[in-house]
Amino acid sequence: MRLHTKIQLVVIPLVVIPLLLLGWLAYQQLKQTVGERTSGQMHTLMDQMNENFQFQMDVARANITLFSNSTLMRTYAVNEDEEERYLLMMPSLLKLFSSYLRAYPQYYEIRFLLPDGYEDVRATLTNIPNATDEEGDTPLFKTLANSPDVISSHVLINPDNGELSVQVGRKLDIINAATDDPVETRSTLRGYLVVTMSLDFLSKQIVGSQIGKTGQVFVIDNQGQIVIHRDTSRVGQQLDPGLYSKLASSDHSHSFKGFFGEEQALFDSRKLHENLVLVGMLPESEMSRETRSLGTIVALIIFLTILVTVVSLILTMRHLIVRPLKSVIRAVEDISKGRLNTIINLSTSDELGQLASRFKSMGKSLKLSRDKIERLAYHDSLTGLPNRLMFREYLETMIAMARRENKKMAVLFLDLDNFKRVNDTLGHHVGDRLLREMATRLMSILRVEDFVYQDTNKEISQVLARLGGDEFIILLPNVKGSYDAAKVAGRILDVMRKPFCFDGHELFNGASIGITLFPNDGTEVNDLIKRADVAMYHAKEQGRNNFQFYSPSYNQATRKSLSLESRLRRALDKDQFELYYQPQVNAQTSEIAGFEALIRWHDPKQGIVMPDQFIPLAEDSGLILPIGEWVLGEACRQAEAWHSAGLARVFMSVNVSVIQLLRQDFSDLVDRVISASSLEHRYLELELTESVLLKVQQEVLAQLHKVKDKGVEISLDDFGTGFSSLSRLQELPIGKLKVDRRFVQDMLTNKQDAAIVSAILNIVESLGLSATAEGVETQEQVYWLQRNGCDLLQGDWFSRPLTAQDATALLSAEV
Repeated sequence: MRLHTKIQLVVIPLVVIPLLLLGWLAYQQLKQTVGERTSGQMHTLMDQMNENFQFQMDVARANITLFSNSTLMRTYAVNEDEEERYLLMMPSLLKLFSSYLRAYPQYYEIRFLLPDGYEDVRATLTNIPNATDEEGDTPLFKTLANSPDVISSHVLINPDNGELSVQVGRKLDIINAATDDPVETRSTLRGYLVVTMSLDFLSKQIVGSQIGKTGQVFVIDNQGQIVIHRDTSRVGQQLDPGLYSKLASSDHSHSFKGFFGEEQALFDSRKLHENLVLVGMLPESEMSRETRSLGTIVALIIFLTILVTVVSLILTMRHLIVRPLKSVIRAVEDISKGRLNTIINLSTSDELGQLASRFKSMGKSLKLSRDKIERLAYHDSLTGLPNRLMFREYLETMIAMARRENKKMAVLFLDLDNFKRVNDTLGHHVGDRLLREMATRLMSILRVEDFVYQDTNKEISQVLARLGGDEFIILLPNVKGSYDAAKVAGRILDVMRKPFCFDGHELFNGASIGITLFPNDGTEVNDLIKRADVAMYHAKEQGRNNFQFYSPSYNQATRKSLSLESRLRRALDKDQFELYYQPQVNAQTSEIAGFEALIRWHDPKQGIVMPDQFIPLAEDSGLILPIGEWVLGEACRQAEAWHSAGLARVFMSVNVSVIQLLRQDFSDLVDRVISASSLEHRYLELELTESVLLKVQQEVLAQLHKVKDKGVEISLDDFGTGFSSLSRLQELPIGKLKVDRRFVQDMLTNKQDAAIVSAILNIVESLGLSATAEGVETQEQVYWLQRNGCDLLQGDWFSRPLTAQDATALLSAEV
């Protein structure tokens, strides 16, 4: 048993047992406190509700006294002339009763009953039917007649509306001053004034009151039946007679326990009226839950206290004894497992510190020895490049990453052509120098982008290895497809065409390269290397000094792309590009407002090549920059030529690539082109595709704002086809949106397309922009777009893209 374990077995019980006893006492005290607090809360709530009810009853008694003492009421009660009473006084009395009802909304009915129980006068503000005029046999009248008090009250279900109500009545004992001697004559009972009060105030208070989370407040009658409850389904439920007896006879000084159905609960009650009892109920299960929750908190506090105390003891012991000893033990274990860079955090000068210092020195010596061994095991001794073993391990790591991140990779297997002849004729020392120079050239031409994952393994400086003999292998961990791999292979072949000079000998040595792609050509290390080797031999069979893909389809596609790129580079020099112009007309006047410049390539092999076939390649290869500059200059020159000829001063719209916008001098380029053509800035419009919103940078925004501030219009093309958002849209200084042709084409037959076009036009209007619809091909589309507020229209209905000559003729026809 370890030393610190023995100490813990002695100390921990001395700490834990007193804390557990303290926790038990605290739990019992909290349990008692919870019961008292809950009972007190219920007691307070019941007192408040009882006081509120009694207050309402006192107010009702005071009000009925006030009502009965009115001169009109007393005069009406003693008047025995029926004609005068009913024709002249009753309307005024009803009006008086109505004013009382409006002043006291809690009262909804006032009645005057004759001594025999006949309902002589009745006033309500709502249309409440009158069940009967004869009240002589009703419980209310019997209570009024038999009560020794002047004012009495009764709680009952009002037969007029079926609601539980309080009816407060007052006897009207009045002396008729006109006929009776007020000194000698006793007062005579003239009738009863009855006010009906709604118990809505009590119902609302019950609904808004809460005892705990599951407690209930309700009202029962003198039969033990629930008459008011927040859950209307409980109204009418009969309580157990034994429980009702306790509730009705409660002295209100303390709560008591009982069963509500099958559930034990804590009860409290208040007698609101002779036949109304207010009941508060809280299930014991909730109190138990709260008690358990407090017990859990106490247990957690005790546990944390024990834990903190024990941990403090352990940490103190570790700091003084265990940690220094473990640091030395851990260092010994790391060194024994080959981890020689282990750091021993021990600065003491005692025996443990001296032992740690000895182990540090031993680890450094062992690391130097291991580094030398690993260098020999993982690197080629001739070129210093990683060898086959190291490359395979690295390739396995890259394959795992590529699978996880869904990336593509390429493996290039390179073999020098006719290397054996160099060794046989000039000697192996020249062959070795050729291999070292070959490694140097390969490292110099491979771009940093080809090794985006090289920091994954710090022991490998680059992903270029020598497999043996005259074979090299290269890993490109981040390629988009076969075209990227082919460009790297092409650079290698270009550098190989330069001569190698050794000791007065000038050697021209080509290379054959085989290429495989992950995951298309294989997903395992052996498959990728073996198939790249097969592709390399296929390159030798094709005449050497070339590269071949393992898949024939890649060879064909890559050759086609490379051929197209080569012809595209010559197209600018040989003036093979031409601009066509498609008019944009005013939607309301049908006059030409401007033209969109559209590039066409007159290729000697393919004829006219549309932009969607060569613009993506131009962007990948960087040729979009000179091509875009030529398009911008030619379009501005043509627009100024039209203006100078006295034709309509139309604007010229030119499409701009995102790559052009990323140039730091884009704004200056626009200025140079416009200055060279003498075109005014306001007649130039730059069209951006919606994809630019995904690449919005501060530098791009700054360039666009510079151009916009000089008067050039900015238009967003193909709106609605990408992933743009209004927040991104507001960042760009645009003045116009172009609705994509795919929505316009089917908007008259497809409700969704029509909704999209309408939404875009609404956005344009709300943002204060203008809108251009592309692909307009029918008169019906023109009418629809005119009605929906589109500003400019463009499409074959007006004109197809025209040559500069035909566009000039079209403008001339409008003059």
